Amino acid sequence: MPLLSNFFSTAAGLLVRRWEAAQMDALLAECSGDNALQLGAPYGSLLRNAPHESRILAVQRSFPDNVGECAKLRLNYENLPFREASFDLVVCAHASEWVTDSGQFFNEIFRVLAPEGRLIVLSFNPWGPWCVRKKDKLINLSADIHFKPLSVAEVKSQCQPHAIVDRGRFGVYCPSLSDNPQKLARWGWCEKAGDRWWPALSNVYMLSAIKKEEKPSLIGKLMPQGAMLKKGWGGQTVATRNQVQQ
Repeated sequence: MPLLSNFFSTAAGLLVRRWEAAQMDALLAECSGDNALQLGAPYGSLLRNAPHESRILAVQRSFPDNVGECAKLRLNYENLPFREASFDLVVCAHASEWVTDSGQFFNEIFRVLAPEGRLIVLSFNPWGPWCVRKKDKLINLSADIHFKPLSVAEVKSQCQPHAIVDRGRFGVYCPSLSDNPQKLARWGWCEKAGDRWWPALSNVYMLSAIKKEEKPSLIGKLMPQGAMLKKGWGGQTVATRNQVQQ
C-alpha cells in the first residue's frame, strides 16, 4: 500500500510539515482535556505538545508499519473501536484522503468526540497545483487505491450537522515539487501573495470545528475509568503518555 510518507521526506513535504506544525502549535495552546486521538500518521505524531494525559495515534489497518516512535493503534477509519464521547480532541492528519465513505468517516469522528471537543482536519487541497497537475508525484496512482482529497466545502458540509467550524487556514502555495530546497526558496513570494490573492488554491489546508449538542447535556465525557474502548473489541493495547515516555 503506497503511503505519503515518502513525499513528506522530500523538500516540498518538509514545507507542509513545518506549516502544519505551526497550525497545530497554535491550536493545541487552546486545547484541554484528558484524551486526544490522531487519525493518520504520514510523518509521525502531531500530539507531542498536547496537554492531554492519554494521546493515541491510530493508523489505517491496511497500511504498513511506518510509525514507531509513539503509541499506535490499527483500526478502520470508518468504524472506530471507541465508545461515544471518548475524546476531547481528534486530529485527522491526512486521513480523510483515504476514506471511501466520507459521511461515515465524519459520523464516527463526531460519535467519539465529546461535546465541546475539537476536531482538526489537515488535508491536501484538491484544487491546489500539486493535486491538479502533479498528483502522481504525491502518490503512486498506478496502484489500486482510493486517494481522493476532500475540498474545504465538502469537509464543512460533513461537519455542519454536528459542529461549528470556528477557524481554518490555507497554506503552502509553492507550485513546485522539486526536491531542491534552493529551487523551492525561489517560490517563497507565493506564500504572502497566495494568502492575499488566491487562498483557495493552496496545496494544503487546516480546518477546525467544535462539536455542539442541540439538546441540554453535560459538557465533556461521562464514563468509568478505563472504559474508552467498545465492549468486546479485541485489538492491541493502547499506550498512554506516561507509558510512551518510558
